[in-house]
Amino acid sequence: MNIQSLHLLHRLYEERLPEIEKNIDIKSNGNADLRQEGLFGAYQALRIDPHGSKGFLLNKAQWEMVESWRKGKSVDNGFYKRKNLKIIHYQHLPLEDGVFAEAVANNGREKVDEQAIFRADLERFFSRLSYNEIHYIRHKIMDGMSDVSIKRKLQVTFENLKEMKRNIRRQIVLAFAE
Repeated sequence: MNIQSLHLLHRLYEERLPEIEKNIDIKSNGNADLRQEGLFGAYQALRIDPHGSKGFLLNKAQWEMVESWRKGKSVDNGFYKRKNLKIIHYQHLPLEDGVFAEAVANNGREKVDEQAIFRADLERFFSRLSYNEIHYIRHKIMDGMSDVSIKRKLQVTFENLKEMKRNIRRQIVLAFAE
């Protein structure tokens, strides 16, 4: 997500917040942490579907509140795993590096460590994929090709394509849920 789309998302969040904020306040019952989790859930819902209904936003907000309450984790209590991270001092990063440039441009609005975690997870995800699986993702996401077109382009059978898709899903879980 680039800086411009983050600004648009933030603006959309600010516009949609009044219609759901009162409901989140009621559901959090005065608990500031739960309220924070609810607002975070609504923000995540807007990232998934910017035109999502009020019910969709509230459901995502409520699920985040329940999840944090049930597991005792919160956005800001340090629960989220940060293992397998390499410390790279900022003076060793080129200015055109995406994470560093966006961190400077965001002025701390989005945590740099969360961006670094996502980047590490993404690298781990792609390292576990085969050549054909990587090209399947490229053709599907970037080129917008259909499965039939991708099957022809990669010269594989539908069974192979089905197995590639299954493996991609497994690798997503392994890379982003560990």
